[in-house]
Amino acid sequence: MQDFIGELPLDGAQQLRIRATHRGFTYQNLYAVGCLLRLQDAGAESLLVERDEDLEVVLPERRLYLQVKTRQSGVLVWSDIQSAVDHYRSGIRAEHDEGRRSGTPALVVITNAQPGPDLLDKTQAAGWPDDVHLLCPGGPSGTDAWLPPPTTDLDAMLRWCTAEAGKVPFLSLRPQTLVEKLAARVQYASTGALGQGFVAADLPQLFEQFVQELQAFPEDPITYRPQKTDPELVNEQRVRLVVGYSGAGKTTWAAHAAKRCPLPVTYCNAAEGLSADSLAESLARELAARHLSSPTTSALPHGSSVDVLRAVHLRLAETATVVAVVLDNAHRLPTDGLRMLIGALPTAQWILLAQPWPAQPVLEAHLGITPQVLPGWTVDTVAEVFAAEGCRTDYPTAQRVNTLAGGLPLYIGQAATLTRSQYGADAAAFCDAFEKRTHVTSTAQELILEQAFDGLGEVAAALAGLLALAEVPLTRDELQQLAAEVGLARASVNARALRELAAHGLTQSFGDGHLKLHDAARSIAASMVDALDDDTTDRVQRTLCQVLEGERAPARLSRWMRLLGSTGQIDHLIALTEQEGFFERGYPRELRAVLADTAHAPDADPALRFDAHNALSAWAFREGDLDALSTHVQAMETLHRAGHPDFGPRERMLLASRQFRLYGESGALAQLRKAYAEAIVQTPAPSRYERGLRYEYASALWEAGQYKEAGQLAVDVARAYLDHLGLEVDDIMAPMNVLHAQCLNHDTPDDFKRLADCFNLVVVVHRKLNSMAFGNWAVWARRLYAVSGATRSAINSGQDVADVLRLTDPAEALKMLDTLRLAAEEDNLPDMVIGVRSQRALILAHMGDIAGARAEIDVLSRYDLTRNQSEDIRHQSRLIEEIASRQPGA
Repeated sequence: MQDFIGELPLDGAQQLRIRATHRGFTYQNLYAVGCLLRLQDAGAESLLVERDEDLEVVLPERRLYLQVKTRQSGVLVWSDIQSAVDHYRSGIRAEHDEGRRSGTPALVVITNAQPGPDLLDKTQAAGWPDDVHLLCPGGPSGTDAWLPPPTTDLDAMLRWCTAEAGKVPFLSLRPQTLVEKLAARVQYASTGALGQGFVAADLPQLFEQFVQELQAFPEDPITYRPQKTDPELVNEQRVRLVVGYSGAGKTTWAAHAAKRCPLPVTYCNAAEGLSADSLAESLARELAARHLSSPTTSALPHGSSVDVLRAVHLRLAETATVVAVVLDNAHRLPTDGLRMLIGALPTAQWILLAQPWPAQPVLEAHLGITPQVLPGWTVDTVAEVFAAEGCRTDYPTAQRVNTLAGGLPLYIGQAATLTRSQYGADAAAFCDAFEKRTHVTSTAQELILEQAFDGLGEVAAALAGLLALAEVPLTRDELQQLAAEVGLARASVNARALRELAAHGLTQSFGDGHLKLHDAARSIAASMVDALDDDTTDRVQRTLCQVLEGERAPARLSRWMRLLGSTGQIDHLIALTEQEGFFERGYPRELRAVLADTAHAPDADPALRFDAHNALSAWAFREGDLDALSTHVQAMETLHRAGHPDFGPRERMLLASRQFRLYGESGALAQLRKAYAEAIVQTPAPSRYERGLRYEYASALWEAGQYKEAGQLAVDVARAYLDHLGLEVDDIMAPMNVLHAQCLNHDTPDDFKRLADCFNLVVVVHRKLNSMAFGNWAVWARRLYAVSGATRSAINSGQDVADVLRLTDPAEALKMLDTLRLAAEEDNLPDMVIGVRSQRALILAHMGDIAGARAEIDVLSRYDLTRNQSEDIRHQSRLIEEIASRQPGA
């Protein structure tokens, strides 16, 4: 099982059950395909599906009833097939014995598993019926050697069918495409369609029909990469409108989805300058040639093109033939022409592929339809495309590329090509150049979107620029505030301009009333802001800063912090770094440069410089950069010695805690103990500074390898925090809303996070001592981190909890990891996603999904990984293979 596309499921265990069910049906459908491919050579008359058995093969003198059983465990037991055997003995065989059905019957159980000892004994016993057979991987083929040999898994079954399809004499049809089309037909027939069966003599004509259906499509790429959600070609809607810019992958998606479509598919392209009448006649002749070509069919009437199309509809209706029609570039036809085509052929399922166009809302209103937008590629797919070009990217950079390109396949593919050819395979360098618009080669993204912008009015272009500057979704009132700063004060004019942007597909609206510019259009629209003078740009940025101030939503908070830097509000920015939760969120990478400039500015306020060095030292410590940590600590010591009127106990504690980290990280135990002894006597007790100092000392002891001492001190400090907060351990297990309210309403809510830090330190001490007895500590830490907004630490603690659960309740562990991954993505913590997913792969292996676990590790291995990530993935991979080696049949 590869990575999830789109939103994560709420119940991971349920997902595994659902997948197992569909895995069984898909295996059955593929086995039916294998039978169809050999049906004529076997001399069979027909293949029936989902009748008295999963599959039934009708031969001239015999009738085979095929029961298809898949087992993830790899072992088939008697209870798995007992009901099928009993039904055959008492029901099916009796029908034949009494002459109500012709031919000699036999039941064949097809399985991907090996028979267990009890079942094997039964099949070899004297009383086992001689007309009941078991066909398993590697076993004897029995009397019907033409039957496809069962394989152990879906991939192997697909490979066998593809190889068999390669023997069919249709060179223009790829073998796997033939398999996919047949599997779709089998599934469709299983619903009661197509007479729930296939006649052997009709198969050559069916294969030829597939050839005709697919050869009209533009050639499907050999390597098809799906969208985030890759829908089927047809659904319950009779008319489906799929809208997206050129490069969104609409035609490629339709061509690929057509392979799986159970309905006959006809593709037509509304070429430039082609009228609706001409298209109607062409479509009518095409449909008639494919579906109405029997000798008894009278000629189509003469008359207008729409009359001919209506006549085709009536003939199709007579035979209950439903077809799917894919109309590409539908935006080139007038609305009335599209309505005429659709109205003349109500037999068809219509799939309209179009670029955004001004008349689109009119068509939607007339037909009562809502447009669909293909969501683009996933971050994993971006990494795969870049890896194919020899450009490995880390997860955050792949995510950045995906955002810049709006997820559109054409744009991402070209970005990968340019990264290789012009940026030394450095994807981050390409992103920097594209964002700053300093790249020298025009991209397809720019050329395509510039055409859309050329058609905009002045006000619409200006609003697009403001939305590009905002970057995050805004309400219309918020956008109006920005518009007023550039002289666009009339709300009615601006509303009309927003409708113009929407008609060109340049904006995205959300259910909560917010709207934003399409990500792919941001780089083009940003040039609209470049034309503003410096004073106006500053006013707009400061107004946006006021709009976003105090936001907690990750994207808006991140944008606000960057605006603080670009508008020179450094004191506000540094005040944010003093909050306990600052380093817990996905802070913008640009902030580091702003803080570095402040830290090294000799004319800046020494107190601001001290706090800037403090923040930078925290980053250095997180990244294990001992040299940078030492530099910042020395700078803090120098500034502290020089003194400042605002310096007090807080600054003494901050300096001491950073010294502790430096000494602990470098293993300087004597210096660490001396620094702590000097600092603690200067700190009032009990106080927040004293508790903080003791925790930092315990953490530094852990870094220095003094694990037991660190753990004991962490427990002592945790008790001090519990007393200060007035909490008992049982209070931490209260409902999350109750605990959250306690945190928000407390005088020192940050102390909830500090208490969690103490619990977490106990957890890491246990891990270092190879003890798994940390379950309760991890649970307490995770809950406190969650209510105090410390997302990064909450995810870490959640992984600890999942590690304990995998031994007792892997399904619950899987559910927790899915929640943690979603939290990492929502709070802009892409660096944590890899670790959560690699752990998730291990849980899948514990639940028996070895193939899914390996697939996930394979996907993660495509990224440019840090040393720690690489070590983690190697470790998890080893554990997965150890579990695999213990599986039955390994």
